[in-house]
Amino acid sequence: TCSVAMLFHILSIATIIVVPAIIGFYTRNLWVSDMTYYEQPHIQFKYKLITQLQNSQSESKVWSTWSYYNTLVQDMLSVPSVSVDDQDTDRDGLTDQLNITLQFTESDIRSCQALLIFQYQLSDLCDLVMETPIYIQSTVTDQRVVVYGDMSLQQRQTLQPHNPHTVYNSSLIQDPALLQSYDTVDILNSVSKRSMSTKLDELYSVGSPGDHFTISYVINIPPQSVRYEPGFWEAMKYAWIQYITLLVIARYVVCAVRTFVFQNMILTTLRQDKVKST
Repeated sequence: TCSVAMLFHILSIATIIVVPAIIGFYTRNLWVSDMTYYEQPHIQFKYKLITQLQNSQSESKVWSTWSYYNTLVQDMLSVPSVSVDDQDTDRDGLTDQLNITLQFTESDIRSCQALLIFQYQLSDLCDLVMETPIYIQSTVTDQRVVVYGDMSLQQRQTLQPHNPHTVYNSSLIQDPALLQSYDTVDILNSVSKRSMSTKLDELYSVGSPGDHFTISYVINIPPQSVRYEPGFWEAMKYAWIQYITLLVIARYVVCAVRTFVFQNMILTTLRQDKVKST
């Protein structure tokens, strides 16, 4: 027959094994389904943009890199000179800063909106390639303006490692022959429904006097925080570390209780001596 002491002993072993798993489950994150790593993306300005100016008389001037659009809005057209400078400060083959400058012949400008289009790529752990816009709206007080900001990745879902994600690697201008395709409101509305996009965290802007309106966008590209779904063995590794840590604590507590119970004879035990036969 099984004594009460033996049942207590079996129960204590089960407690050591089961309790850490229960604690880990109810305190959450025992099995990690969402992890983060940092990667500096490969960013390339695609020389695609749409810009709109408004002067003090509320007159609008527009321009884009699409010739068909420029033909449709010829009465409102103001063509700037565009210069792009990309800098790789740490010489790792990745762009650390982009400087995009638009110089117009217009003056007395009071506001400027620009939609800049980039190619965005991740490749270290997660494979992501997409065409993505950045929309910048600036209120102007001087005719020479410099806007500084950091580009950042916006995620609504985790990425799967080594699984190519190219669903957004298509042109944002769906039909270049339609004027509606260039509507920035429609473009941004479409992008807002994506699970992956980018934005510019504007740091500050600096203005100075000038004869003609010039605006520069200085875009820093720091390492991005990327959320991904870990594989089975990576999730198991973190779950095992947590489980073993809780197991050590549970074993210490249970062994202390069991020693106290047996030493103080709280439960009746029988000692059976083996008798050697001759």
